[in-house]
Amino acid sequence: MIRFALALPLVLGLSFCDGDKTPTASDQISPNGTPYRLIQMPGNEYAAILAAWPNDWVWAEGRNPTASYIGAQLILAGGAEGYPAGEVVERFADMDANGELPVSADHLYGMLAAKKGDWLDAIAIANAHLTQPSFDPDWFDRIRTGFAQNIAEAQSQPMHQGFDALRWAILGDHPLRAMLSLDDADAFENLSLEDLRAWHSATVTGRPVSVVITGDIAPEQAGAGLDALLAGLPEGSSQAREIVLDYRPRQILLHLPDVTEAHLTFIAPLPATRLGGDLEDLILATAFGGGEDSVLFAAVRDGLRASYSFNAGLANYNRENRFVIMTGALEAAKLAEAVDVVRAAYTGFRDSGPDGDIKDRAAPFRGAFEQSQNYVVDQGHMELETTLDGFATGHSLTMLEMVDALTISDLRNRLQDHWPRAQDFVVIAVSPDADALSGACVITRPQDAKEC
Repeated sequence: MIRFALALPLVLGLSFCDGDKTPTASDQISPNGTPYRLIQMPGNEYAAILAAWPNDWVWAEGRNPTASYIGAQLILAGGAEGYPAGEVVERFADMDANGELPVSADHLYGMLAAKKGDWLDAIAIANAHLTQPSFDPDWFDRIRTGFAQNIAEAQSQPMHQGFDALRWAILGDHPLRAMLSLDDADAFENLSLEDLRAWHSATVTGRPVSVVITGDIAPEQAGAGLDALLAGLPEGSSQAREIVLDYRPRQILLHLPDVTEAHLTFIAPLPATRLGGDLEDLILATAFGGGEDSVLFAAVRDGLRASYSFNAGLANYNRENRFVIMTGALEAAKLAEAVDVVRAAYTGFRDSGPDGDIKDRAAPFRGAFEQSQNYVVDQGHMELETTLDGFATGHSLTMLEMVDALTISDLRNRLQDHWPRAQDFVVIAVSPDADALSGACVITRPQDAKEC
């Protein structure tokens, strides 16, 4: 539902300084027949279009898992008919506009924001890149090489290898796992421009699954802008998606003799955001493991008599497969003790819930929701996510009411009814000592975790 709430400070927000003016939401259909949600934000000098296309091309066997990441970057950077490679960044900067194509396991997101006076010009530039990208070979090599280097550097880290092992254990040998892990050393080298063209034609279509338009803009302007953005794109079709996850509770130890410290991770499933309750989950995860004032940090510091960096959070493999995760680094000699300490801390928290005043717990989220109503991109992201989860139009505008209505009982009930028990977690450790965790399935490569 509000999966983007924690990321709000990191998301570009284009705002205004014309007083507090309450946004309103409505369902609209463009002249060409594309449905969208319109969030009208009176007084805002910017307008934004946010869209989501199904990113299911990779779900078929035999397709290169790197294609969507490289393709999304190359569409904007690699030029288009009438626009030399690399020019769009400078053009948008001159216009005080911004365009992005973020990739997730489920969707290719599109975001375009500009001042209202430049909006149609920005849309024309974006449309050219969406419909007729040049896929410039030099930029392709540059983007592919840089992305591959970043992934290789990350994969050299023990904690990253532990997360790879988790994905092997839970997702198995599935195309989604390959896309999330990018652990095939040859995938980047084998990626071709033909792969990118195939991904592009299958993904960037004239029928996104969801569109939100935000700003001080009338439906007539919004609909015309949307049709101009999508003009010339093919109809497209969706792939079938099937995946079965294996969350059987078990302990796995990835033995890496050369690492200098151990890493420990717990993971267990939570309900999908479309089922509601994620506001409660965000507050609970922050209270339990969201910083130095959290229950988990204190438990590890006091229980292990050391200031290790342990935290808890929420994430997902895709929209239907969401989880709570607890992770941190520690001395290898204290690995078994750490498992007991973390489990005990989680059990106590799940039984009793967070302490303190609910208003203090909710205040950071309330502030973020209130602030987002001044920013066309932030508010648009939130509404887009609620649209994808099937909530009513304008649901993102009700977040303040939802926060204000929360009680401590709501949080405790959420823990008891929907959060996993301590014994339900998959536990994975990365350690230089193969015997550090009694009874664990010991492996030496992340991919071996699928046999545990």
